[in-house]
Amino acid sequence: MTKRVLLLGVLMLTGCKEDGGGTTDGGVPASASACEVQELLATRCTSCHGAVPSAGAPMSLATLQAMRTPAASDSTQTNAERALLRMRDAVKPMPPSPETPATQREVAVLAAWVAEGMPSCGETSSDGGTTPLPSPNLIPQDELFACTPGVVSDAPTRLRRLNRWEWTRNVGGAVTRSWTGFSFYDNPFDPSAGEQYSTWATDETLDEATVELFLPIVAEAGSPWAGPYTGSNRLEWVREDVSLRCMFHDNRPSAACVRNFVSVFLERGVLHRPPRTDEVDRLRAFATTVLSQESGTGEAIRTASIVRVSNAAWLTTGALFREELGTQEAGRAELGPWELAQQLSYAVGSRAPGATPLWTWPYYSAGPDGHLADITAAARDGSIRDDTTVERLFRRNAGGTDPTRFDLVQDYNSELWRTRRGQYWLADGLSGFFREWLGYAHVASVFKERPSATSAWDDNGGPISGTSEMSFGNLMSGYYGYESTMVQQLDDLVARVVVADVDVLETLLTTRTFFLASTVNVANYENTVRYTGHPYGTEQTIADTQAARWVTLPAKERAGVLTHPAWLGAHGGNFEDDPSAVHRGKWIRENLLCDWVPPLSSVKVVAQVGPHAPDKNARRRLEEATASTACQGCHVLMNPLGLPFETYNHAGYLRRRDHAPDGGWSPPDGTSVLTGMPDPALNGPVRDAVELSEKLAGSRHVKRCFVRQAFRYYVGRPENQTDACTLTQMEQAYDANNGSFLSMVGALMKSETWKTRRVPGEAE
Repeated sequence: MTKRVLLLGVLMLTGCKEDGGGTTDGGVPASASACEVQELLATRCTSCHGAVPSAGAPMSLATLQAMRTPAASDSTQTNAERALLRMRDAVKPMPPSPETPATQREVAVLAAWVAEGMPSCGETSSDGGTTPLPSPNLIPQDELFACTPGVVSDAPTRLRRLNRWEWTRNVGGAVTRSWTGFSFYDNPFDPSAGEQYSTWATDETLDEATVELFLPIVAEAGSPWAGPYTGSNRLEWVREDVSLRCMFHDNRPSAACVRNFVSVFLERGVLHRPPRTDEVDRLRAFATTVLSQESGTGEAIRTASIVRVSNAAWLTTGALFREELGTQEAGRAELGPWELAQQLSYAVGSRAPGATPLWTWPYYSAGPDGHLADITAAARDGSIRDDTTVERLFRRNAGGTDPTRFDLVQDYNSELWRTRRGQYWLADGLSGFFREWLGYAHVASVFKERPSATSAWDDNGGPISGTSEMSFGNLMSGYYGYESTMVQQLDDLVARVVVADVDVLETLLTTRTFFLASTVNVANYENTVRYTGHPYGTEQTIADTQAARWVTLPAKERAGVLTHPAWLGAHGGNFEDDPSAVHRGKWIRENLLCDWVPPLSSVKVVAQVGPHAPDKNARRRLEEATASTACQGCHVLMNPLGLPFETYNHAGYLRRRDHAPDGGWSPPDGTSVLTGMPDPALNGPVRDAVELSEKLAGSRHVKRCFVRQAFRYYVGRPENQTDACTLTQMEQAYDANNGSFLSMVGALMKSETWKTRRVPGEAE
């Protein structure tokens, strides 16, 4: 079988069942029709209608979604139905002359498949799992919201390695570089770049290079466990637990003393669950050996010994991986109370239950029982198995309102977190989802040449531009003064919407109330915040209060997160006339429509626009570069969705003017026409990004994609057809509770998908 046939088999129909059954007209077995369509299209169609269309073909037919999409020439018919008509057309057949026409049986196969509703086969692999796809977006969305009772979620038991954020939170250190607490910014547990979310952990393991990078980090983390005031992060409960003092002060700690210390350390500092007997025995034996090797007495020597013990503990499987193994029965594994507690805690707070608090004078980031202590208690008494308890714990810890923003004590000193941030907060797990789904956290690393170019504050690099861009730079880094960064400002906007928890998706896409920096805070370096309103299109004076920092922007200029400068800048290019529309349109296609864009590896032409020119704006450069049929196969999916954002520049500033063909200036143009959208209600002209955002906000298809994105993040894997009942329950909970994000995720946490796993097959 050729590579093309194999690719189509994976991308389009997932798999084939050969289990017999009835026949269709023409003697075509109904159960075999989908498999034969796979072969038919690969043989007859995809040489032109491939992932990237060629030879003048107007669209791709390489995915099941493409076959089900309404045809551009007649929206009352799908591409599959149009293909069937062309195969039967003697005047304009498909394949066209001089190719060999389709046989009578091939036409019958396609007709039977269309009549069946264009199903996918959904064959399982030999080990019992579903066949994986390059992207979950290749699964038709309607199949994921059609619950078949009795179908159980297909996810095997697994060990999941912690990521950088999770491990750092567990040991009590600040995640970013800071002069407060101690930093583990350089711990090496970043997730693979190929994963959509940091919560995914496909094939994550440890190798020698990773261990080499990790050892200096654990050495710094261990010293606080060597006594009440040892190391840079004081552990208050260590000082209060008198049973541990023998380990700090006795020249020769007894066997009972050592065992008690390692038991407490494993539970509260390493595993965040009661250790098993074998885990205690191994660490006790090692600790005894280390103590016997001490060459003297004194605090420094004992500290070094305990650091060696802690290093060994933090290098064990239980410290670096969390378990989802459960108790197996009848091919399924039911997660135990501590596994459920850890799953909930990591979902809410990106840390284990009971994670070590950080001390930054004069505050501790949590009480002596550690972070998320109520989840720890529920695991200990078994109530974590109760659905009502789980949802209550989730809601209690998910977020809220706090004018002092005490949730930030772990990362900022008081000058940075009191009043400089909005009063609404989300726990790490929730804010992490929105940061990763919307993809704005990296905006400061995207170089912007003249950020204010083409805006009202652009004077071609003159003094106005310079002062505006000084404030823009501080919005990126926060280096000068005590105001929030642009990323934090979008964090606060999202938190406000989620805490209100009413019509969350619609509000995220349409709100006009944004959180901005104060422009008169005297603690700031001159000019670093004076013009921070410019990227938002305003130069109003903003007082040094939380209330004043919430600013309602003009309805015709901004509408929700897709028009926020942080999102626009993160998905924009380096120059104002770059093809930012492609990046922004691709994000919407994949993350709001759950559609698939072929990867660059499939592109056979140079994917770049032409040179900069004073008479060409981004729209014109993009249209000229992608006009050919070879380019339109992909760009027709992205450009129309991205062009509405051309009313903003590459950094998110509102354009006041844009390049004109005569080398002068013309009004900014955000018009676009959407066709062939997965939700037909989205088809038609749009004026700009504001109107597009409002249309997207009212789409059921977009809402379902939002449900899917949350599922992926919180379950830590891509969805498949066996998750349909859980996804349906999540959507129903969202709708029944007035667009409640917390109810939607709560429904997931009460599902069998959350609580059970499939026993993996051989070698899985």
